Amino acid sequence: MRLLLCVALMLSTSSGYGADEIAQCGERAPRLSMPHAPRRPVVFARTVGRDRESLQVRYISPGTMKFNFDKKGRCSRHETGIAKIKPCWWLGAETDENEAGEAIAVTEYVFDKNRACSMTFRIDEGGWTRSTVTESAACSAGCPSSGEVLLGQSH
Repeated sequence: MRLLLCVALMLSTSSGYGADEIAQCGERAPRLSMPHAPRRPVVFARTVGRDRESLQVRYISPGTMKFNFDKKGRCSRHETGIAKIKPCWWLGAETDENEAGEAIAVTEYVFDKNRACSMTFRIDEGGWTRSTVTESAACSAGCPSSGEVLLGQSH
């Protein structure tokens, strides 16, 4: 009986704590992996055959960036906007895996173009060596982003 009371008490305490954590999640500023954002724009690119994708990022504040995304080749597309750090991005989504299987710390930014279109940018802010651009299907059915890694250009 005592064991059952202890388990019930622990579960009620932990579920209350978890609910508070989730409620506060969006209110706290996430930690950033970079001490200072670069002053110049950072460029990432990928070329496969005649298709080229590029992402140019300029940091406005620690949690906000302005982006230009271009795709040229079999189809052409240009997107520009301001993306913000995804609320609660650090809850298990803060790493990507590189080609060698190593974990790379990334920061995830989101741009909501409209209700149906959301673009996500995952950027290695430790060395600005890689990024990925993914998006909802409604963003551009005729010319979607590849979702593949774009490599950083020297800055």
